[in-house]
Amino acid sequence: MSTSKLSSEPAIAVVGVDEKEPADFAVAAAHALAEPLKLSVELVHAAPVPLDYFSHVDPLGIERARAAAAQRWSKLLDGAGVSASSIAASLEIVPGKPAEVLVEQARTRGAELIVLGRHQKRAALDFGDVVRDVVVHADRAVWVQAGAPRKIRRVLCPIDLAPGSLEVLVLARDVARALGAELVALHCFVRPQLGFLLGYPVQFPAAMIDTARDTAEREFRRMLEPFDWRGVLHRRLFYEAEPAIELVSLQDEFDLIVLGTHGRTGVAKALLGSVAAELLRKADIPVLVLPRAR
Repeated sequence: MSTSKLSSEPAIAVVGVDEKEPADFAVAAAHALAEPLKLSVELVHAAPVPLDYFSHVDPLGIERARAAAAQRWSKLLDGAGVSASSIAASLEIVPGKPAEVLVEQARTRGAELIVLGRHQKRAALDFGDVVRDVVVHADRAVWVQAGAPRKIRRVLCPIDLAPGSLEVLVLARDVARALGAELVALHCFVRPQLGFLLGYPVQFPAAMIDTARDTAEREFRRMLEPFDWRGVLHRRLFYEAEPAIELVSLQDEFDLIVLGTHGRTGVAKALLGSVAAELLRKADIPVLVLPRAR
């Protein structure tokens, strides 16, 4: 998501929808964000059927399905000033694989943000094929909504020390500023346990580890020293911890986690086993993922 558009002209948010409850959460979250983040919400339902088959579907049936879905979501958004007719007008049904459709629709529409819902209870090694595939392949920010949306008062932004790490903090700052939330920047130093000498594991000397930790903490503070917080209430935390474990343990204290996928915590093609994958599997709060530059 282009942070400049957060404070100027409206940006497009493409919301992936279907008939399941997580889509309701995504629709509700996107409309709650629309005014503060200056977003134009556009709904996309990817129908996982071949184009040849879809071209023969009764158009009246499609319109009835669109109207029924819009009516459901208008009740969900009761009090938000969003009518069923405007929801229906913003809903497009596109044939194809959901993840591919959403990534392509976001690209062709020039969307700044993709919004998806996610089941809160997933198998240990899965957090949803569509969510995973969109996060891996999208070249723009992805908001993953776990559960019903709630007021966002505190935002957590983990950063590493790799080049470009501050890009995600800029996004987190702008979102926190728009929502009137507090922002906490966190860096986790991972203590090395073993080194190898001639192929044999050896323990690192404690003094070497302490020096590495002190160096990382100085670099973290030096990186943030010139950062422009633009009036956002903020704190800086430096912990010695495994990032994925720490983020999951801290989530009860926050309402949103903004996570970058560049640098040492980056999301690889395989994705599973990465910090982002672990967090997306286990987070009970929304996660805003900013992909690395491609």
